[in-house]
Amino acid sequence: MRLTSPRPLPQAQYRTLATAATDQIRRLSVLAVFLCSPFVLSGCLTGKQPQTRFYVLDPMPASEAALAGAARSPSLAVDIAALRLPQYLERPQIVTRAANNELKLAEYHQWGGNLAKNIMRISARNLARLLDTAQITIFSRRPPTAPDVRIEINVLQFERGPDMRVVLSAQWRILTGSEGTLKVARISELYSEPLAAEAPIDATVRAMSQLIAKLDHEIAVAILESSP
Repeated sequence: MRLTSPRPLPQAQYRTLATAATDQIRRLSVLAVFLCSPFVLSGCLTGKQPQTRFYVLDPMPASEAALAGAARSPSLAVDIAALRLPQYLERPQIVTRAANNELKLAEYHQWGGNLAKNIMRISARNLARLLDTAQITIFSRRPPTAPDVRIEINVLQFERGPDMRVVLSAQWRILTGSEGTLKVARISELYSEPLAAEAPIDATVRAMSQLIAKLDHEIAVAILESSP
C-alpha cells in the first residue's frame, strides 16, 4: 500500500486560521483581565459603590455633667487655647490600630470635618456644663480680655487598638492670669471598655466621645482645685 503525504493547505487558508486563533487568544486575554480586575471584584459590576459614612463626636449628656461638691462659678472665663493631634490622625479617615503597630484607615468611614476642631468644640460644651459657665472660648474666638484659665492639650494617641479598646493619651496644661502662670501639667491615660470584635465603627466613635468627656472631667476638676 502506498502512503501519500497530506496535501498542504492553500496559503490564504493558513492566514485565515492564524487570524482566527489570534483573535480567540485576544478575546480570552481581555476576558481574563476583566474578571481579575479589582473593579469587578469590588462589586462595581453591579453599579453599587460602598457608601461613605461621616461621623462627629458628641458632648457628654447634661445629666452626667455634675461635679459633686464643686463650687462652680458662672463668671469663670476659660479659653481652650490649643489642641494638637499626632500627624497620623490629621486625615478624614477614621484611624484604628492593628497588631504590629499597623494603622488602618477606614476609607468609607470618615470624620465629618476637622477632628481637632471637633474635639475642641465638644470640650467647650463639656467644660461649660461641668464648670457651669458660658464663658468658654476656643481658638477661633479669642476673648477681648485675658481669660481666668487657659487650657492647652496635646493628644498623644487617640484610636481603637487591636484589643478593641479605645485609648486616649493626652498631655495637658492649665495656665492662669494674663502672664500664663502654669498651674497644672499632667498626662492622662484613658481607656474604654473592650468593644465587641464585630462592633460597627459608630461604637468606636461613641467610645471616643466618652473618653473626651472623661478627659474634660479631669480638666474641670483640676481647674476648680487650682482656683484660689
